[in-house]
Amino acid sequence: MELKEVEALYWSATLRSFSKAAIRLDTSQPTISARIASLERHLSLHLFDRSGREAKLTPRGLEMLTWAERILSLHQQAMHAMCGGAGTEGIVRVGTSETIVHTWLPIFMRAFEAQFPRLSLELTVDTTPNLRDGLAGQEIDLAFLLGPVPDPSIQSRTLPTYKLSFVAAPRLGFLGRPITLKELADVTIITYGRRTRPTIALTDLFRSSGMAPPRMITSASISANIRLAADGAGVAILPPTLIPDEIAAGKLGLIETDIALDPLRFTISYCKALSNPVSEAVANLALEVARKTHQES
Repeated sequence: MELKEVEALYWSATLRSFSKAAIRLDTSQPTISARIASLERHLSLHLFDRSGREAKLTPRGLEMLTWAERILSLHQQAMHAMCGGAGTEGIVRVGTSETIVHTWLPIFMRAFEAQFPRLSLELTVDTTPNLRDGLAGQEIDLAFLLGPVPDPSIQSRTLPTYKLSFVAAPRLGFLGRPITLKELADVTIITYGRRTRPTIALTDLFRSSGMAPPRMITSASISANIRLAADGAGVAILPPTLIPDEIAAGKLGLIETDIALDPLRFTISYCKALSNPVSEAVANLALEVARKTHQES
């Protein structure tokens, strides 16, 4: 029984697909099928029920899956304990919200390269709902997202928060005086994606005040939102820490208002299903970088 055969069993069962397991292990579907067939010959057991299209384990296959989890967990722990970060090889798949890209992600990337010189990083920038789905489907190993993730199989660790403010270009006439929610109801609001917490909270804020939500431009791209706001397309909801240059140049300004916006509460989240010291070590590094950067800003 070889480790690659055990990996093929674990990921095919976890992802319920031989093809997805092949992508996860950077190989082909016929190779995954061959490894599982070899494992079944070694054990003289049928591990998968092949009567359907989904990769479904037999009762003995479910029993073997618990052993596979233990074997792979011990292997990962042993490699990490013996080799440390400098000797760790492979790929870690990291998902991140774009807010993090514009703050401490570049610093994290440099620290990652120094601490894990033989570990490749596959980066995905996406919205929190999509990152949550990626974690649940184990398509990514860990994510920096708006959390925590309400899933008992996902470990979430708190990152520094980001204050949200209403910002606008001077020519819109909203700067230098207090602005009410009623006034904002009559302008276009530039905000995050429609399924994100800031946008949902903003919609609920207007409705709870007895007003219809304003016209919105929703976008997952922070860069696009900053550009639209600077061009006067509407009032944007943004963390002030992302736009110091625009504020200094007079392209954008903070709107005075007593409207309370919930801050962006980010977490580092990763799957607990398979004990993974690499994901945990990467999460520890990211947490250290994020906290240090937040303190210095």
